[in-house]
Amino acid sequence: MKKTIIKKYLFLVLLGFMAQVTLAQKTITGTVKEQNGPLPGASVLIQGTTTGTQTDFDGNFSIEASSTDVLTFSYVGFKEVSIPVGNQTIINVTLEEDNALDEVVIVAFGSQTKKKNVQSVSVVGQDAIKDIPANSPQELLQGQAAGVQVVQSSGVLGAAPTIKIRGVASVSSGSRPLFVVDGVPLNDTDLTSNQGANQGLNPLANINPNDIESISVLKDASATAIYGSRGSNGVVIVTTKSGSKGGQTTVTLNVSTGISESTDTFDMMNADEFRQYAVDANYFGIDNVADLPQGGFNWVDGVTRTGISNNIDASVSGGSEKTSFYISTNFKDEEGFIIGNDLKRRAGRLNINHTATDWLEIGANIGITRNEFDRVGAENSTFAPLTSAYLIRPWVQPRDENGNLVNTGFIANTIAIESLDINDSDVTRTTGNVSAKVSLFEGLTFNSRFGIDRVLVEEQQRSFELNSPGGTGSNFYAQDNRYILTNTLNYDTTFGDKHDLGAVAGISYEENTIRTIAVAGTGFASDSSLNIESAAQKTTTTSSATANSLVGYFARVNYAYDSKYVLEGSLRRDGSSRFGADNRFGTFFALGGAWNLSEEKFLEDSSWINNLKLRASFGTTGNDRIGNFQSLALYSGGTFGQYNDQAGLAPVSAPNPDLKWERSKAFDIGLAGDLFNNRISFSVDYYKKRTDDLILNLPLPISTAAGTNNTIARNVGEIENRGFDVSLTSNNFRDGDFKWTTTLNIGFNTNEVISLPGASIDTEGREFIAGSASQRAIVGESINTFYLVRYKGVNPQTGDAEWLDADGNATTNPNPSTDRVIAGDANPDFVGGLTNTFKYKNFDLNVLTNFSVGNDIYVDGLRFTDNAASGSFNNRAALLNVWQQPGDNAFVPAFDSPTFNTFAQRSTAQLRDGSFLRFKNVTLGYTIPKSVLDKTRHVKNIRLYATATNLITIKGSDLEGIDPEVTDTSAALGQGETFFTPPQSKSFIFGATIQL
Repeated sequence: MKKTIIKKYLFLVLLGFMAQVTLAQKTITGTVKEQNGPLPGASVLIQGTTTGTQTDFDGNFSIEASSTDVLTFSYVGFKEVSIPVGNQTIINVTLEEDNALDEVVIVAFGSQTKKKNVQSVSVVGQDAIKDIPANSPQELLQGQAAGVQVVQSSGVLGAAPTIKIRGVASVSSGSRPLFVVDGVPLNDTDLTSNQGANQGLNPLANINPNDIESISVLKDASATAIYGSRGSNGVVIVTTKSGSKGGQTTVTLNVSTGISESTDTFDMMNADEFRQYAVDANYFGIDNVADLPQGGFNWVDGVTRTGISNNIDASVSGGSEKTSFYISTNFKDEEGFIIGNDLKRRAGRLNINHTATDWLEIGANIGITRNEFDRVGAENSTFAPLTSAYLIRPWVQPRDENGNLVNTGFIANTIAIESLDINDSDVTRTTGNVSAKVSLFEGLTFNSRFGIDRVLVEEQQRSFELNSPGGTGSNFYAQDNRYILTNTLNYDTTFGDKHDLGAVAGISYEENTIRTIAVAGTGFASDSSLNIESAAQKTTTTSSATANSLVGYFARVNYAYDSKYVLEGSLRRDGSSRFGADNRFGTFFALGGAWNLSEEKFLEDSSWINNLKLRASFGTTGNDRIGNFQSLALYSGGTFGQYNDQAGLAPVSAPNPDLKWERSKAFDIGLAGDLFNNRISFSVDYYKKRTDDLILNLPLPISTAAGTNNTIARNVGEIENRGFDVSLTSNNFRDGDFKWTTTLNIGFNTNEVISLPGASIDTEGREFIAGSASQRAIVGESINTFYLVRYKGVNPQTGDAEWLDADGNATTNPNPSTDRVIAGDANPDFVGGLTNTFKYKNFDLNVLTNFSVGNDIYVDGLRFTDNAASGSFNNRAALLNVWQQPGDNAFVPAFDSPTFNTFAQRSTAQLRDGSFLRFKNVTLGYTIPKSVLDKTRHVKNIRLYATATNLITIKGSDLEGIDPEVTDTSAALGQGETFFTPPQSKSFIFGATIQL
């Protein structure tokens, strides 16, 4: 009996032990792939739980599970697969594409699947930007999105690029798009001063490009109307990287070093050529070359160098069941190709998200960047290195016979300036937000986000005794604090199986304050005295404070029926402190719809159409980029307000309480699709946008003028932009070891000034004139119309330079006032980019080209380098081609021609066709085989790469020495003009990306 009981007991113990073995956790490993290769970032989840992981760079995963568990494998755009664990310890899965699923597109205040999206949005993802060695987010967009034009203002480190989305929609207000980083609208006002005649810096250079996951460009009114008064110029949404809940912790290290040089410079006369030219042209009344200063120096070589850059990026990302995190740091040291131009960047970021309860999710995204710029002297002035190098006579030496730097007078010795003087700008920026997401009930969430954008600028300029007798110095400080609070209710539901409804409603409040202090002085006892307090005379002591606020109420509703028909509407009402008391609030709206044709019965059986969608939208947006107080009467104190040595106030501007928003009405219609088993994807959009109530400064009668300001800001005028955006992606080869993908995007734009009431009137109608006097905004023409006397060339028979008068007749004595005509346009007919990506086994090659066709460039500096009659400046080597005898096809008129002295006057002689094709970024990479890395145990992936930027530029022969991608100003008027703007750099970078 006892034996029987013991046997039964032992049997139960054994049965329990077997059950424990069956239910025990074990390690399951495997690989998740799709037909073209591994799927990094795919989700592996134990069904019915929140326990899971993600695949690594090679698609590998490892997870603890029991034999009774079921693993679910998923990835956006692929069919979900569920596999019971059973006795398996290795599970390999190949996911199939699911055309019923859509990738998610980041839009304003949320996200949307492509199938339900009615907006015109271009997405630039991680694969497109990871190899671009950019210093700012704007640079990542060059050639990457249809309808987006990015022009670098200068090759100087930190220079601000000009970005336009679907043309220019304003004459005097800003034309830049709104940038939103992780839900926080950023201030893109350049706070740096012009102390030392500095040019502005790029305010967005403080956003570390290496932290960016993706960029969404919102282009039509249905996408931007929800941003109301700031949506007229488009919106760029930047999403930074994050970790993944339940994901493996990954350490990524990216190390690179590189060199850079100028893409192009002018070919100037050397000292021997200039001496002979001076004698032939009788510059100084000297007949003998030996009587001129001897020796020579190549100033262009003297002020340029081979730049060196070193960059280190390190990040850690991952998460637990309830928490995800991303931590990064960046160290960058870069020497520009111009002497004295350096950049040091130190950056850090923390992005964290935590599921506190089943109804509360909290997060924080914080980024801090400090850029330290060693800046060159004033660009486009005789204190700028390249400008001085072009203009200074080539026999002038930078050093005396003892090797000491010397003062060269009117054309500055910029080698001495950059070697001795101080010209520093340090910019520290903190951006970020804290957020909370509360699930109220199924489908409804409350989201609250408090964001900050804080910028601190510290500048010091000190010119020492050699360059400025007595010495000069200045300090400048600026602080910009912006606070943003946004609360939204988001609702998403599906009912009746065929009805999908999504809605968002919210309120936002922004407050922005800027404070500045500037001090300057002259007369320092010693070059070792750096503080302005040491100056004998204080020439400047100023401070300022300004503030503005914006409140917005907004809503958007998206409804989809049976995945076929989509309707969307958005509404926003903004109130801004910048506008007149009678027009503080404005209302903006958009309506859009989409028809998924591929879901219809007449196309659902198509063998070559996977997805096809027609969409259209109409809406209104605004532009609030004006000064904070343009609607008010302003008074000034200080020296301006003094009377008889008594303090007082004096008027400086007239009020306009009726000042209101610039308003754009935009229509968009587009067709997008995926064809031939998703081998080809395309998108075509037509748009038309008319902007009215332009804010222009119009003249006032002397009797009503305020102080020294005889203008008043008023709402007048209209501008229209219309055109096409075209995007095409082709997977030319996607099976096997060799893969090749091509992406083409093109933006066609026509810009026309419709009306300018109140502007000046001449024979061409109403117009506004740019400061350079070579460009005008003329009714019926582009906002950037070049208005110049037409240059015909040197007459081969007479040796005289000839121009055309207003009637088209040849003349040697044109009237610069009456003979000017419409001569060109700074706006291109179309811009775009072409990207080819090749992969063969462990090798990858990415080639990005960008292009611009049909735009003109006015090279104002040629009026000086081509001034053959001056002798004050050096000349381009092209001027050696002087007319000598009848029949000569010469560049320069005869020395004894009366036109020799007027040859370089402002005309189309300085106008160039700015069309170009540039190999913007070429990257060759090699990934170390996994079989090699497995021996290291801890290294997941190593990729070695080499990158060349601005490698080759195909342009017209008359653009020798000129970079076609630079412009002197970010203002709407004056685009496409350059004086001696430094060209962009050509760089070669070598690096490695290591994942642990």
